[in-house]
Amino acid sequence: MNTLTSTGWILVALAVVPLALDAFAVRKVFASSFYEPAQQWAQTALIVLVPIFGAYLTWHLAREHVLLFQSPPVDHVKDIDPTCGDIDYHG
Repeated sequence: MNTLTSTGWILVALAVVPLALDAFAVRKVFASSFYEPAQQWAQTALIVLVPIFGAYLTWHLAREHVLLFQSPPVDHVKDIDPTCGDIDYHG
């Protein structure tokens, strides 16, 4: 029985790393309650067909904490008393 050379070990590592990344991405997609079953299967197909990029993309989309690109809306009328107004209703 032949043992693996250093080149063989490098090739094994290059095969195992994308498979582990794909497995982690598939688990992350199916563990997320955000997606419907059809979306989960579509993202799994993306991971299988385009291994590294598909895994990264689905892992990125399934993240729990999303940074906002915009600041939250500001309430400019919070200090106005709702009982006061400019219209006189008492004819």
